[in-house]
Amino acid sequence: MRSKVCLLMLFAMSLSFRVFSQKTISPTADTIDQRLYNHARSVPFDVAQDIDKLVNYLQQAASGKKDIVKTFSYWIIQNISYDIEGFRSGVYNSNGVAGTLASKKGVCQDYSELFKAMCDRAGIPCYFITGYAKAFDYKPGKKFEKANHSWNLVNLEGHYYLLDLTWSSGYVQYVDDNWHYYFKPDISQLFTAPELFVEKHLPADPQWQLLSHPVSMNAFQSFNNHQDMLSNSSGYLNYADSIRQFEQLDKNSQELKSADNAFYFYPVLADYAYHYYNRAVDLGNIATDNYNAAVNSYNKSISDNGGNPVPQGDYNKTVINNAIDGYSKAIKLLSKISNYTDNQINARDLLEKCQLGLDSSNELLKTIR
Repeated sequence: MRSKVCLLMLFAMSLSFRVFSQKTISPTADTIDQRLYNHARSVPFDVAQDIDKLVNYLQQAASGKKDIVKTFSYWIIQNISYDIEGFRSGVYNSNGVAGTLASKKGVCQDYSELFKAMCDRAGIPCYFITGYAKAFDYKPGKKFEKANHSWNLVNLEGHYYLLDLTWSSGYVQYVDDNWHYYFKPDISQLFTAPELFVEKHLPADPQWQLLSHPVSMNAFQSFNNHQDMLSNSSGYLNYADSIRQFEQLDKNSQELKSADNAFYFYPVLADYAYHYYNRAVDLGNIATDNYNAAVNSYNKSISDNGGNPVPQGDYNKTVINNAIDGYSKAIKLLSKISNYTDNQINARDLLEKCQLGLDSSNELLKTIR
């Protein structure tokens, strides 16, 4: 942790999980491309430890972007196992993509983040999607209290495709009084038609269903097949326009828009809270960096000017106002979830720290005449 001068502010980010074209997408899933599958199998050990080298190697056999996506998927299928111990203990990989590559195991977030990181390096637009899934521990009629799964969506030449890298790799089953992971490639989970994918995957933000009439949570929980789900859906959504507008937003606005869409679709406070909390953490950290930079420069100006502070370096109105703006935005977000607390986040505690930062920044601003 980097030390802070004059005001110590600690912010810890916690995550809840560690289409434009209107053309009909084929309801059949692709079969394994054996040539690409064998190429993914041939990756040298040392190459597989570095994501940049890995991505470069895997792309060598591809003749187009869809081949690249397939090869990335095949490598993940063959090399990443589900983290049963993490699932049982609740202690997951904390080192991101590097940790997943090193351990060769992960939960759904790790699979999805690794795949997205690979696509990002290959210049393929890719989204990390969170939502509700009828996974191995799902029981019919179960009511979802929060999002429990993640997967991906890629944009290939203006067409969007859904992929679940976790489920494509194998499955988890309870045998002999314990959970076990079994390696079994399932290509039906790659490039799956939206109407089939929604049978067991319901995005928190309905635009990612890629359906003109999104399946409701009630229909998702009440039925097992997509025909019944779709026949009980009524509202219309022009998802192509919705996604187009979404992609015009900056990253931070996208996150907030997704949170709003998700809460409107299925108001689960836990997921809604995490989106706003994480954004508030980002804003608070940036504000704190600005504040501390101004404090350091302020202290130096006192030393340089015989005890009389004179604006210099980062001790100026612009930097301090940036801190005030960041804290103010974080406080606005946190005020929506101020009473939310669980074992990972405490919105009220963070709100108090941001308020302290705002008050201190305003006091510092008064010293500039």
